[in-house]
Amino acid sequence: MPAIPRERRSTWSLAILLGLVITVTLQIFTGIAMAAGWMSLLSFHVEDGMAAALFILLEWLWLAGTRPGRGTLRHLFPMASQRWHAAGRQLQGIFLGRPIPTPALNTIVEGAFLLIATMAVLLGLLLVFTALPSRFPPLLAGHRALASLLALLWIIHLLLALYTALGRRAEARKC
Repeated sequence: MPAIPRERRSTWSLAILLGLVITVTLQIFTGIAMAAGWMSLLSFHVEDGMAAALFILLEWLWLAGTRPGRGTLRHLFPMASQRWHAAGRQLQGIFLGRPIPTPALNTIVEGAFLLIATMAVLLGLLLVFTALPSRFPPLLAGHRALASLLALLWIIHLLLALYTALGRRAEARKC
């Protein structure tokens, strides 16, 4: 049975995705730099966080409001067991040294990244626009914990993308 071709993202939705990737990556790196003592980056971190909030909102609107977006949403947050099985096979292939060129695991990581980035941005907005940080110090700790998890997922995502690309390259050489 031939595979059904997936619709491609439009140019504007790719621009939204690129904006999200750049702003959230800058959030991760400026957050690490501030943790290392470079607090002079705080104003940039806040401004970039506002931009990240806008791109995250636009990404969620695209995911929920367009047909290709809803298709992507099903890949990012799979409900079907076959997607989870494909991710499990990919993970098994990683540990057994047999690359399986499927993006299943990577898209699930992307979904987790989007959810955690959304929560981190929401906490960041609360930190900037309310008096909650002084009344509720765990808010900053939660923001930092989510940022640490984002940095870890960012690294995992890059490694999985590289692994998948190398697996595809190896498969292409066999043909």
